[in-house]
Amino acid sequence: MSQNNWHILPQPTEKTVRQLTTKLNIDPLTATVVAQKGFITPEAAYQYLQPSIDQLHDPMLLHDMDKAFERLTEAAFGGEKIVVYGDYDLDGMTSTAVMVEALEVLGADVTAYIPNRFKDGYGPNIDVYKRLIAEGAQIIVTVDNGVSGHEAVAYAMNQGVDVIITDHHEMPPTLPEAYAIVHPRHPDGHYPFDDLSGVGVAFKVAQALLTDGQSITDKSELPTEMLDLVALGEIADMVSLTDENRTLVSWGLKQINDNPRPGLVALLKNAGQMVNQPIISETVSFKIAPRLNAVGRLGDAQLALDLLLSQDSDEATEIASQIEAINAQRQEFVEEVFGAAKQIALSDKHANDQVLVVAGENWHQGILGIVASRLVELLHKPVIVLSLIDGIYKGSGRTYNNFDLYQLMGQYRSFYDTFGGHASALGLAISPENLSALREQLAVLPPLDVPEISVAVNMMLPVSKMAIPVYEGLTLLEPFGTGNVQPTFGVQEPIIEKAVTMGATNQHLKLTLANQIEAVGFNHPEWTTIVAHPANISFVATMGLNYFRGKKRLQLLLTDVSMPPVVENDAHKKFFGHVYKFIYAHQDLNFAQNLDKIAEQLNITKNDLNIMVQVFIELGFVKVIDGGFVKVIPNAPQKTLTTSKTYHKFLANR
Repeated sequence: MSQNNWHILPQPTEKTVRQLTTKLNIDPLTATVVAQKGFITPEAAYQYLQPSIDQLHDPMLLHDMDKAFERLTEAAFGGEKIVVYGDYDLDGMTSTAVMVEALEVLGADVTAYIPNRFKDGYGPNIDVYKRLIAEGAQIIVTVDNGVSGHEAVAYAMNQGVDVIITDHHEMPPTLPEAYAIVHPRHPDGHYPFDDLSGVGVAFKVAQALLTDGQSITDKSELPTEMLDLVALGEIADMVSLTDENRTLVSWGLKQINDNPRPGLVALLKNAGQMVNQPIISETVSFKIAPRLNAVGRLGDAQLALDLLLSQDSDEATEIASQIEAINAQRQEFVEEVFGAAKQIALSDKHANDQVLVVAGENWHQGILGIVASRLVELLHKPVIVLSLIDGIYKGSGRTYNNFDLYQLMGQYRSFYDTFGGHASALGLAISPENLSALREQLAVLPPLDVPEISVAVNMMLPVSKMAIPVYEGLTLLEPFGTGNVQPTFGVQEPIIEKAVTMGATNQHLKLTLANQIEAVGFNHPEWTTIVAHPANISFVATMGLNYFRGKKRLQLLLTDVSMPPVVENDAHKKFFGHVYKFIYAHQDLNFAQNLDKIAEQLNITKNDLNIMVQVFIELGFVKVIDGGFVKVIPNAPQKTLTTSKTYHKFLANR
């Protein structure tokens, strides 16, 4: 991306900055960013910087909360068997944990059921409901799911089992006939904030149950011991960290820092978290959420729920070790499927797709959403990734920028076996026949309004103005996330003292700037060409801290890089042409089985050969079939090497 895509935010007046600096005792840079977020008076800025009880809403305002409160209170005190029916992502796990803990405080007979992604699917499953009811369930409470579970809910209600739905997902045209539906966006509701996550809704139910439905005036009246779970689920589900979400997540992160659950202590230790390192929203996003979500992606999420609920350090350590191994396996699956999906996505067949639908066979179903997200980042368009499993395509979709993918794909509900999600992410199942029909519909779509992302920059800032105290001033604005983005700063052509690549495939970049400040960029191989020519580079980055061997250093995280255009090198072009001619003449040779011999014959390394084949795949010149045969694609349109991101990675290794 070039600097043409950078949008420098308007700067507040000197008077506003001076007033905020003086009244709130904050530094001018922090005051500037606070004002840019719209808080220009000391009173408004103070409310933003110091979340308080006044910013929470009365849970009884939620639709059907009165019915849910009365029925659950009656069931808890009456000894009825309650089952909390959750979901296998982190928002669902934390929702389940909050609801279970709240009902246990009331002395309820409560158990949890986390559906298995592969056996049960998402949301109410009628076969599971039948089994739960046969085992004695008298009330089923859904958390983070339920509004699309018509059949299962109807069955339970007909059996005399009351179903209370608590959910936050997009609502279908018709709702299940449940005993109660607690949802912040219910069409008949009047809740003042509509972007609670599943755990946010569960917490509001817990708040009502544990305060006897009465309004509160002090933080101590809240079940604050559950706010750590709320912070995890809301950050992981990327809901807006504004309004009461900001308050709940702020207090939840404080709870994790002050009194972390044994499971989180063990999990963070495995993730390399230092003892003196504060736990912030970024910690949840990059260390906690991927590990706990990996459990539900690959197997039974009950293991992750057990970790969250555990009060025993030894037990938590054992579970956390199992989760670490599962997460490592998840990373391997992602790389394998992403490589295959990327090859399909970059082929000429899909070059003009406005919504890319990539389908494969027996790709691991649990990681398709991650693969879709990575393809979105690569291609800058909405992507749906499907895998054919037992005769049905199942998968996940992710959108680009703020395009509403759920609304678009919702037009084709008649094609799907199952469908659900929200504006930015969805899940679906579809038969092979209907997938063909869906592709035909998507092929004739009128031009979609999918705007290119512009990079918001708070201000241009020289490296000399960056230091740990400056970063610490900005931490007053935490927690960062959707609706409260982390400040970003543009740096114009700094002196780069050192540039190196990192990672198993050299896909990451690290720059050393003046004052030994490091700037790192992850999973952008096209940036790694900087290593060969570290000059005339400008970038946008956020500030953070790197903890290493007990010491902390300021570290910048690159979000965008602007660099001089790469000119195609004649020597490289000749070199690649030589390899292409070899492929053309040896299409009956299995490259995967003979990589060492081929590399030796061509007088190049195995790594270079792999990269060069990947470049040809990316440019649509060749394809790999039958486990390793590289076939030339006839009549492929000409493209320059510099249009391949993998080629830039190749250059970085020269």
